[in-house]
Amino acid sequence: MSYDLFLSRDHLTFSCAHFVVGQKILEPLHGHNYKILVNVYGDQGKDNMVIDFHIIKRILQPIVDSLDHYILIPTKNKYLELKEKNGQLIIRIPHYDKEYEFPKSDIVMLPIENTTVEELSHYFVKKLANNEELKKDNIDQVTVTVFEYEGMGATYELFPRNNKTV
Repeated sequence: MSYDLFLSRDHLTFSCAHFVVGQKILEPLHGHNYKILVNVYGDQGKDNMVIDFHIIKRILQPIVDSLDHYILIPTKNKYLELKEKNGQLIIRIPHYDKEYEFPKSDIVMLPIENTTVEELSHYFVKKLANNEELKKDNIDQVTVTVFEYEGMGATYELFPRNNKTV
């Protein structure tokens, strides 16, 4: 019998600022209180659990904490020019004739194309993909949903048993 074990608690949240840049979009700098939902699908293991909730929390909490109260900058966005100078990060967006400058200590640079919920959920899954505790024989699938607001989010899937990810 297969189960859907899920975890979405108040401590799996992070507040941060971001903007989205594309060929036809430039959102102004703004913030969200993101919430994470993790689903682990599988059968009961020898301990009668799909996975222990504490294991999921232990794996996810450092990732969530590393984003909390920072400005998220996507390093793979082709519309951004990033330059470090005197402890500052200068972000030029020539396509829109716009520039930001932030203290480097206030930002987290993410290896993603944009700071959308789609890219953030994919980022979380990539972080989980190599975790041996999620590669148990009884686990069929792991999904991570990132919510911007209640009822608005995106989900990305990880299939540890089949080694299909990213």
